[in-house]
Amino acid sequence: MRRVHLADLLAAARFLAETPQTSPLRLLAETHAAHKYFRRFRVPHPLWGNGSLMSRCLSADAPVTVPLSRSVFAALGALGFALAARSAGPVPPPRHMVSSGSVRCGDVMLETKFKVSQVDPVWQRVREEAQETIRTEPLLGGLVHSSLLHHGSMERALAYRFSLKLASGEMSEQILREIADEAYSADPHLGAAARADLMAVFDRDPACHRYLQPILFFKGYQAVQAYRVGHWLWEQGRRDLSYFVQMRVSEVFGVDIHPAAKIGKGLMIDHAHSIVIGETAVVGDNVSMLHSVTLGGTGKEDGDRHPKIGNGVLIGAGAKVLGNIHIGHCSRIAAGSVVLQDVPPCKTVAGVPARIVGEAGCDTPSVSMDHRFADS
Repeated sequence: MRRVHLADLLAAARFLAETPQTSPLRLLAETHAAHKYFRRFRVPHPLWGNGSLMSRCLSADAPVTVPLSRSVFAALGALGFALAARSAGPVPPPRHMVSSGSVRCGDVMLETKFKVSQVDPVWQRVREEAQETIRTEPLLGGLVHSSLLHHGSMERALAYRFSLKLASGEMSEQILREIADEAYSADPHLGAAARADLMAVFDRDPACHRYLQPILFFKGYQAVQAYRVGHWLWEQGRRDLSYFVQMRVSEVFGVDIHPAAKIGKGLMIDHAHSIVIGETAVVGDNVSMLHSVTLGGTGKEDGDRHPKIGNGVLIGAGAKVLGNIHIGHCSRIAAGSVVLQDVPPCKTVAGVPARIVGEAGCDTPSVSMDHRFADS
């Protein structure tokens, strides 16, 4: 996080407008170098100050500062280019601000490595909570650093947790880490689904009070993310490796999801013990289920033989949904029910075998997580 003075924008703009012979790229490069020098040695650079644009332009510190991200800093640089172009004619194109390479400014060769950061509020929140966890519980410092703060993105952190949890004498952490990194790099949807799942757990599980809890402690969330890597392997035709991931997820987390099953975003599995999801099952977006749920077949038939769960469905603890049947959007399945027939949208079913006992009670039962029957 770069600290930029409130008066930096005005000072830099005036400096560039009044000093047309000065390259904006050189100004920013020198400021960047001064910032790195100040962070390393804790003293201002002898020529370029403490790393703020104000100190670089005016050689004086302003008393009030605010933190600005690198993306805002880059935007400031782009504005500087525009101002300089208006007052001093042609200047080097701003593409150098987001690329790597060497740029000559006068007699000085500058190495530029500016890169605009993507905005990721979920990952930023996780990191802030991780830092607070270390302050309140120093004994967890090693775990938090290795699992979260050491990594530059949520995808990298998830790949590390995947490898750490599923490693065994049969497959090393290093190999599993490479597999997960490859999956997250090749398919951005994995990271998007992981964030949606995280938000679903935080929103629907009353025992979840922080974003970092599912990543570090909740086996339901971790099992689903491992399944997603296994499903990616299945889609790539790497079937045996995906079966290995399924086996390890079952052994470690007690969750058995076939890698060919299709699961949407925003899945929340509470407690996540004895979950079984079959090969041809399909689970929609924003589904919630509790422990001991089975989405299985009815016998040894082959082909499409598992349930299709619509969006926003709530499945209670111990429920069994069997056969190639469809569960309508935003419906509820009561705990302990055995569902053998299609369920219309927005209905509540209960019993063995399950029958319709009423309406779902709300538009989004998977979010409300209300398992009670409405008064008749």
